[in-house]
Amino acid sequence: MSDSALFKKILFFLLLNGVYFFSYFHRVAIPGTVFNEIQVDFNLTANQVAGLGTLVFYVYGVLQFFIGPGLDYFGTNRIFAAGGFLLGLGSVMFAFSTTIFSLYFSRVLVGFGASVAYLSVVKKTDELFGPRFFSLMLGFGIFLGYSGGLFATLPFERLVNIFGWRHTIAAISIVLLVIMLVILADFVKTKAFHHVRNNILLSDVKLTIFNKKAYPLILIAAINFSIYFLFQGIIGKKLIQDVCDITSKLAASFTFVMMILTMFFVLLSGIITHTVRKRKPIIVILSSGCLASCILMLANLALWKSALVFFISFTLLAFAGGSGPLIITVMKELSPSSGLGTAVGFINGICYLGVAATGNISGFIMDRFSEKVLITPRAIVYPVEAYQAVIVFCLLAAVVSFIVSFIIKETGKGIMEIPATF
Repeated sequence: MSDSALFKKILFFLLLNGVYFFSYFHRVAIPGTVFNEIQVDFNLTANQVAGLGTLVFYVYGVLQFFIGPGLDYFGTNRIFAAGGFLLGLGSVMFAFSTTIFSLYFSRVLVGFGASVAYLSVVKKTDELFGPRFFSLMLGFGIFLGYSGGLFATLPFERLVNIFGWRHTIAAISIVLLVIMLVILADFVKTKAFHHVRNNILLSDVKLTIFNKKAYPLILIAAINFSIYFLFQGIIGKKLIQDVCDITSKLAASFTFVMMILTMFFVLLSGIITHTVRKRKPIIVILSSGCLASCILMLANLALWKSALVFFISFTLLAFAGGSGPLIITVMKELSPSSGLGTAVGFINGICYLGVAATGNISGFIMDRFSEKVLITPRAIVYPVEAYQAVIVFCLLAAVVSFIVSFIIKETGKGIMEIPATF
């Protein structure tokens, strides 16, 4: 391969991940970093604010079941372009929303747009770099996308503190739309929208849905990722602010470091998955980390209320958040060889539906303690009991994940041994 061809591949890979950056930004930033600001500005309950995140996850999760086969059938570029502009439109609308309806509708558009980014990265990584380097390059791709989540923590909080959440999101939306225009111009110039339609093999869809070998992996991934994202992108920052009585800046720094660790573990997961055969022990360790994190947070709420202990708990959860290359590679090995988009869309969809359900349940639980909240001009502070109830719910789910992790079926395949048809 010439240097020019390699450069073009890498450039396209980076452009895809640029949009994935903004997709992930919206998942972490709203409501996680601006929970208090939006709750006060629109006079919303905890469940309504959490709904701004879970609505995206519901739309995102459901569409994964269709985007996967759609990418296999229509090709990545067409769907990616449409999704990228929908993401930008929803982002702009959110920044200028004045009613609860427009606020929620903008999040629906964000959910539609964001739904294509991750699967497009997975699909194009496989097409561009082949099975030999799939897990390794996927790790780099997810790392770049997750940097959008990193930006959504402390850097976003500081910008919001200076410019306000509306102006900050409006500026971010403009950058996203400019990137999409550059991508669109390149697609038109290179005639990249041309695509010979593949057949959607219903046999692959059926094999994916009824693939019992993958059920334990899917359940573990959904539980672990849901617990991780609940604290990374929905209530983590607010939990620390309410319980430890610290500033917004300091609380955002906790989720900032959590995101850095997640990104590091993404790279590490890709490297480890690329080099080892036995992946079951790693999955057991991930589930153990989620369980230990929940136990530690409960103990912290009851005994110490220490920000440092929450930091340790969040670090344990970051292992689960960074396990994408491992989970997707194992799912890839367990699934029909011709339907990568279908298989990845299936597990990704269930994971994000799990995130959405977990967010809604947590918001519902917190609202049961509304009579004990402390209302201030800048925030609505929830009692420790509300967060204890949420973490007990997470703990029960983590126990299930830990038990199921022991019945994962090993494929015994090293990445070098995966057939070229993948």
